Amino acid sequence: MQFHAMATEVAALAAEEEAHGGAITPVTHTFFHIGPLAISDTVFSAWVSMAVLVIFSLLVTRNMKMVPSGLQNAGEMIIEAWLGILESTAGKPGRRFLPIVATAFLFILVSNLLGTTPFYGNVVGFRSAMSDLNLTAAMAVAVFFIAQALAIRSNGVGGYLKHLVIPNPLEILTELSRPLSLSLRLFGNIFAGGVLVHTMLGLAPFITFAFLGLEIFVGVIQSLIFSMLTLVFLSIAIAHEQGEHGEAEAEAASHHH
Repeated sequence: MQFHAMATEVAALAAEEEAHGGAITPVTHTFFHIGPLAISDTVFSAWVSMAVLVIFSLLVTRNMKMVPSGLQNAGEMIIEAWLGILESTAGKPGRRFLPIVATAFLFILVSNLLGTTPFYGNVVGFRSAMSDLNLTAAMAVAVFFIAQALAIRSNGVGGYLKHLVIPNPLEILTELSRPLSLSLRLFGNIFAGGVLVHTMLGLAPFITFAFLGLEIFVGVIQSLIFSMLTLVFLSIAIAHEQGEHGEAEAEAASHHH
């Protein structure tokens, strides 16, 4: 019911926006071709977001110092903040998730922020990457397979299969629903936000800035939600491994005393 309501709301907003002369639809458009491969506007915009992150990382690490300043300080603050979140949520083993979780957060955040600039939605080839269900679904499916691989590594093949059917066979549906939930939540909120801003730009341009600020806020929140849910799913996948690690530490501590 929640997904149906979200889809209905998005469709209604898109229809209203189109009636006022807008051009935002869920359908992506081919921007150019690389041989037989068609590159859509959202894929190109995703590449732009990736380029921004690569340039940022190069600038951050170009002249690293023991006492950070400027961009290096900003980069280290981001890393330290996520390390703290990872350890508080999944313990020390959760530090291994930093590349996946932090990258997902930064990529979605940059894509959402760029999507609020005047270029996006008004210049051919520029469109918020997260307004494409194909891209959000691809990210969610990648998280799904990473989680399954970690679960198999943590529990073994036998333990992994046993976990899916015992004590509740519906656990399979739970696992399969996670990428669906991740992709639809991110796509629905970002696409609906873009449609809303364009609609208000045609109806009441003098208050559009308020909705633009709301879209930026939603973009930041959705970046955090996707990353935190990814962290939770990965933590669940290694729960068995964490349990054994905790028991080993407790046993070592008892022998020490």
